Amino acid sequence: MRILLDTSYFLPLIKVQITEISGKILQKLLKNSKFEIYYCDITLFEMAAKGTKLVLSGEQLKITDLQIGIDALENDPRITRISWSKHPFTLDLAFSLRKIHADYIDCLILATAVCYTDIFATLDDEFYKLILKNPLVIQEILEINDHFQFWFGDLSKNPKGLK
Repeated sequence: MRILLDTSYFLPLIKVQITEISGKILQKLLKNSKFEIYYCDITLFEMAAKGTKLVLSGEQLKITDLQIGIDALENDPRITRISWSKHPFTLDLAFSLRKIHADYIDCLILATAVCYTDIFATLDDEFYKLILKNPLVIQEILEINDHFQFWFGDLSKNPKGLK
């Protein structure tokens, strides 16, 4: 099963703890042989932006923590990087998603997940709720990937589809 993880799941790599999930969740996923783990290349930018903001605000994060975490993600052979710009439908879907969601980076990451993987793991269940209220967006997602699912939070519950 191919799973694209949202940026939040990689933030522990740069020593940023997310209260909704365990810092060990990535390790658990990587140990499970039924999962292939992916990330969108724009996640590297998002990690750098969030990490830099924390470094500049005087948090306990250092620029070396950020560099080490990004290197760890880029160089782990168990995690595959996917480019948002390579699939012919990614930009069209991201554009449709942007009509209902304000964060374009989130739209690109989700569109990449739809185009390349089976499941998108995210903390953002509000985005999913917005999609459920928009039949045209649901239709567009299902035309690209008719079995696509969302998996939320600590991944303890089953993934949810759009049908």
